[in-house]
Amino acid sequence: MNKEELAELKLQGFINQRDTNYFSLRIIAKSGNMESDKMEKVLQLANKYGRGYIGFTTRLGIEIPWIKEKDIENVKKDLAEFGLLAGGTGKKIRPLVACKGTVCTHGLVDTQGICSKLHDKYFGYKLPAKFKIGIVGCPNNCAKASLNDLGFMGQKVPKLEEDNCTGCGLCVSVCKVGAIEKVDKKVSRDSEKCVACGKCIGACKFNAMTTDKEGVAIFLGGKFGRKHRVGDKVNSIFSVKELDGVMKKVLDYYAENGTTGERFADMIDRVGYQNLKEELIK
Repeated sequence: MNKEELAELKLQGFINQRDTNYFSLRIIAKSGNMESDKMEKVLQLANKYGRGYIGFTTRLGIEIPWIKEKDIENVKKDLAEFGLLAGGTGKKIRPLVACKGTVCTHGLVDTQGICSKLHDKYFGYKLPAKFKIGIVGCPNNCAKASLNDLGFMGQKVPKLEEDNCTGCGLCVSVCKVGAIEKVDKKVSRDSEKCVACGKCIGACKFNAMTTDKEGVAIFLGGKFGRKHRVGDKVNSIFSVKELDGVMKKVLDYYAENGTTGERFADMIDRVGYQNLKEELIK
């Protein structure tokens, strides 16, 4: 099998293993989730064509190793019959990743719902280079939104109502970043230190900490690997309804200004973050 054939198979989700004699099949799990009946089909494939086990990728996909070359066409037929999608590589949007903010006690937004909708519309969108999207429900940042090409983070910005403050200190006790201090029986909040997790709002019993803004923060141009870059945080809070439009602007800008093989982060460093930010905020 030549390099062109191997490259085409890779785009279809069949990746030649290190031993070169077998292939690993990568199956897409939308938003990192899969219905139990489809998971049973995945296990059938693993037992029939692999060695009876599966693995999970860093993009929350499912991988079945030890697929023989002679079985690939039959695997494709079974995938179609089972309603399973394979792939996820190439110069395009890779599988979108979301944390469990939808059900997590710390979650501020429906991460799974956001991820699912964006996946349906944008997964596989062709771009100058690979493009990764991460969605997290809070500043705990479990899915590393700031290390994705485009990252979304749930936010809940507090507002201190000083007249209602009794100085009980509950908000101070739950703030893990030291953004709230107790001074002269009252509390003060440092907006520069605050990460907008909203914990102080939930802890306050006297309506002294209220919600000023809530929505999603956006990070642009993060990446990890041999050369890592932490994404630039846009100094605005966006509503969940705005994310689709924001994402389209980002992708259109990258498609128009990026060169073939150039990662989004490298394009930002070349053209300037301010130019992209101005386009985004329009």
